[in-house]
Amino acid sequence: MIYGAMLAGGSGTRVKSSNVPKQFIEIGGVPIIVHTLVNMLKVQRFDRIYIASREDYIDYLREQVRINVSDTHRVRIIAGGRERMDSIHNVTAAIEKDFGIGDDDVIVIHDAVRPFVTEKILNDSIDAAARYGACVCGLPCADTILHSKKGDVVDDIPARSELYSGQAPDSFRLKKFIEMQKNLTDEQRAKITGTSQICTMNNQPIHIIEGDALNFKITTDSDLLMVKTLMEKR
Repeated sequence: MIYGAMLAGGSGTRVKSSNVPKQFIEIGGVPIIVHTLVNMLKVQRFDRIYIASREDYIDYLREQVRINVSDTHRVRIIAGGRERMDSIHNVTAAIEKDFGIGDDDVIVIHDAVRPFVTEKILNDSIDAAARYGACVCGLPCADTILHSKKGDVVDDIPARSELYSGQAPDSFRLKKFIEMQKNLTDEQRAKITGTSQICTMNNQPIHIIEGDALNFKITTDSDLLMVKTLMEKR
């Protein structure tokens, strides 16, 4: 089985222009999360796509999916958790309850607010996860990176040729991924900001697949403006 997972449990407080979480902001009458879902559903290899949503938006999201998505049978909406790792755990627990866990199962974990994810990225993620066990989507850094411990003085300028900007999705062989989750300490869980950190904490090599400049995450009002502009042009 091949599973997609979308994480949509956050509040998106850095987008100041909206009073709703950024994943539920409507563009063209359709919430951003549904735009992302529609792109994921273009990949027929996904047997199911689980969405871990804020509980107070579950009914709204179900209605929006019913209105805007044709193959709703592949979509399951569940409650997300307080933190990213909680939402991921809820998804893997739901999969285990619904279908059990097979040795060759793959999970592709994507952010609800990266609406321009491509079929190529998703297919490459599935293939790389099946082959290598874990993979992350990334792009070579275009800018020089300044390393500063205190934020006022540059401590180091790493070699740009060795640096990549991490994107999403993060993809894994599901059985191994669940094992790595269980191995985390509470301290490690508190430090995780990106899903693939689970691998670095478990000494699991992570393969890199090529991302796309348009596969950016909506974090600020500027990002939201870019998404609106691009969607209007499309």
